[in-house]
Amino acid sequence: AAASQDEVGRSGGNKDSGGPQAAPAVDPGASLTGEAADLARLPLTMQFALCQAEYNASRPKSVPVHLALRDWMKLALPLAHGTWNAAAWERGNHRTDDDGYRQEVYMMMLQRCLSAAEPFDNFSDRRCFYQPEEETEEGEIRKPKRRRVGTQTSSSGETNGGGGEGRRDAVVCESSLVVLSRVFFSLRLALDIQGAKSFA
Repeated sequence: AAASQDEVGRSGGNKDSGGPQAAPAVDPGASLTGEAADLARLPLTMQFALCQAEYNASRPKSVPVHLALRDWMKLALPLAHGTWNAAAWERGNHRTDDDGYRQEVYMMMLQRCLSAAEPFDNFSDRRCFYQPEEETEEGEIRKPKRRRVGTQTSSSGETNGGGGEGRRDAVVCESSLVVLSRVFFSLRLALDIQGAKSFA
């Protein structure tokens, strides 16, 4: 009988118990309350992106606007075009992406993302898209270089209407503005859609 008990102990249980049991999933926000609990359930990359965007927003005079835009896009793009995991990130149990109820944590993130852009005038400054002009050693003014914004497609140099380098600059700058405009539109649309839903 003793040997039989030892075998049971080494196997982690008897045949009826089904063997060792997996540890239950732990809610990262279980020991927190309110907004802190909501944020704790989000991926660390998203938490960091929010903190960085709001840090920049609290210092609009000292943070270069193009760097603020770069950091803001790291938060905005996943919210605007990514997949929101309602089951893992929303409050309550058994939430799904298409349950028809308002996703309150998602709404909070959308609002905070849009608010973080306001101190920078929603990134309407030309410096967001072009680097400053530079003077060469010969005293000539070097043409401002373009900045990459989000995931816009850079020009390959081929244009339908011709126009050379100047035309390509306009195309890339326009695509940057389009990317930014679409992101703002998607964020505001998502916020409106969620606001029209009922509470879970």
